[in-house]
Amino acid sequence: MTLGQKIKQARLELGVTQKELVGDHITRNMLSKIENDSATPSVKTLEFLASRLGLTTSYLMSDLTFSDGSSPDGLDEMRNAYKEGRYEDCINLLQNSQTAGTTDEGYLLRSLADLAAAREYLAALDFEKAKYFADSADYYNKQGLYYSAEIDAEMSLILAECANVLAPEEFEENAKEYKRSVESISFSARFEIAKAENLCLTGKTAEAMAVITAVNGDLTAELSAKKEYVIGLIFKTDKNYADACPHLLKAEELGLKTAALFTALELCFKELEDYKSAYHYATMQK
Repeated sequence: MTLGQKIKQARLELGVTQKELVGDHITRNMLSKIENDSATPSVKTLEFLASRLGLTTSYLMSDLTFSDGSSPDGLDEMRNAYKEGRYEDCINLLQNSQTAGTTDEGYLLRSLADLAAAREYLAALDFEKAKYFADSADYYNKQGLYYSAEIDAEMSLILAECANVLAPEEFEENAKEYKRSVESISFSARFEIAKAENLCLTGKTAEAMAVITAVNGDLTAELSAKKEYVIGLIFKTDKNYADACPHLLKAEELGLKTAALFTALELCFKELEDYKSAYHYATMQK
């Protein structure tokens, strides 16, 4: 039996649906492709499916050849097809060469080719095929080392656009994924924090505070720490040391460990006549 036949037979013997088998690990559509031998699963997907089906991974991988990650990667023909805009040829070549297709570079190239094919079918208003290739781009983008938030974002947008035609009830789920992926690649909050810091350093503390307090949303710990630091810096610049300290300390708690932060804390504690704390932060600068 082929790999797909093995998986399908085991699933049917267990009496579970495709959706029940995959859970949240991969999409039902991707499992359907794997069962039809039109997609090559990664090793981690095979391990997951084997555990769910009560099989050994070695049973599923018998007669399969996976890359060990060594060079050369054997992707020259696939790269040429992609560069020439022959995206489905690229996909078929990757599918037919399990060794090259299961390298990290192979997964990246597959996700790029799938996304490019999805774009073309969306432009041609073939929403079924656009959805098919966008689903595939989603899967391969998450299999290898080179996950791309940009691919994730565009794939989710294409799926949302397809949903409006094929299944409107799926729009919100895809829209949510799109917003998540866009937020992960957005630099707007980082820029606004840097802008506020610059305004503060140039003496425009009122403008700086207006900018920094407008920075909201789900910030990373790093950005949250920098935001707290800048707020503390603004209060310090205005000689409001009592209000500056809590924000500067919060920045430290969130992981910021810079000489500029420790210098600001030393000065604030000196002005508040907490010399023990001031000495502590003076030693932190060495």
